[in-house]
Amino acid sequence: MATSLTATVGPSVTMLVEGRYLSQAEPRGVTAALARRGARVRTVVAEDAVADVADPTTILGRDAGPHPVVCPRGRSLALLATLRALEAQGVHVIHRAATIDTVVDKVGMSARLAEAGVPTPRTWLGHPSRLSRRPDLAYPLLLKPVRGDNSRGIAVVDDAAQLRGLQWPEQVALAQPFHRGDAHDLKVYVAGPHVWAVRRRSPIHRDGTPTGATEPGVQVPVTAAARALAERCRAVFGLTLFGIDCVTDSSGDLLVVDVNEFPNYRGISGDVDEMLAEVVLGVLPAEVQQAGAEPFEAELVGLPEQVPA
Repeated sequence: MATSLTATVGPSVTMLVEGRYLSQAEPRGVTAALARRGARVRTVVAEDAVADVADPTTILGRDAGPHPVVCPRGRSLALLATLRALEAQGVHVIHRAATIDTVVDKVGMSARLAEAGVPTPRTWLGHPSRLSRRPDLAYPLLLKPVRGDNSRGIAVVDDAAQLRGLQWPEQVALAQPFHRGDAHDLKVYVAGPHVWAVRRRSPIHRDGTPTGATEPGVQVPVTAAARALAERCRAVFGLTLFGIDCVTDSSGDLLVVDVNEFPNYRGISGDVDEMLAEVVLGVLPAEVQQAGAEPFEAELVGLPEQVPA
């Protein structure tokens, strides 16, 4: 499945999207903003695309021009594989496949944060039955799957007996002290030079069950500490569009508990999509960025209605 927005001039941008994200605020918002700027935008669903590995640029369209840019939104096997093939051909990409994979792999993410000295909860790796034998674990304990995705598969235990009896579906789990706080998290959003902060209800209750929270949260001022964490995470992972989930420890200091590429930027005032479009086009040579200043009618075919995410 491919959705095309065509124009006679302007930079070429392909939104390489995992199918489940089509109905979300992003990439819909930035796609429309790019079209308003005169870009030729093509939305390609990675799971439906067929690419020639020797020349995967054919999925970018015949009018892609000499400097196409690919903006990935998703982390499926199909998307990462297609992205790697495009990278091998020298295509400009907003995020490399290896970069996305590093933050999806929560072990790699936690290890790189710790190595860089970014404040984060102490993290253990092992099967719950083995972890329960350690006398130095701090309870309550939050357990996560190795490849995390939108708080799926998370569990909270209050003591070693609960940990020992937990039916864990994988060989190992990530275990961290569960900072319950006031049941709210701080989401720090980054897009190129832009940084925002949103206070939002935690996705999990104090007992570890999902809250099902869908409200966007409340935008708050970006503190010096939050901005510093954003810059450090940018340096560690090489991300351009990303979000950081933070909790507060008992001393009131921020701890990074998760990093995600290309979030939905919910709860932010102002025209965020225009800023995202500016960042996406910013990877191109200056003369290509300036082409196609005239907006054009963009027809989106087969995209579901937008729903909260």
